[in-house]
Amino acid sequence: MPKTNSASKSVHSYRLSQEGFSQLRTMAGAMGRSESDVIEVALDRMYREEIRFNRGLRDAAHSDNIYRVDIQSEGKNENNLTDP
Repeated sequence: MPKTNSASKSVHSYRLSQEGFSQLRTMAGAMGRSESDVIEVALDRMYREEIRFNRGLRDAAHSDNIYRVDIQSEGKNENNLTDP
């Protein structure tokens, strides 16, 4: 989570859809935070969820296979799947 509102943070530019931008502005207004703080909080929450549920970040070497679905494994918990 963001600890400070430091001017020494690096600046980056990203492209958002109109819907995404509208959601960002709405959330920033509702939360009383800047748009960059909302993005940072959202990213932190998503990162923690990925770590918590052991998804997405578990094996960068096999990132092509992380979100696969095949007939034999459909319906099984992804933690029970074995790598090919």
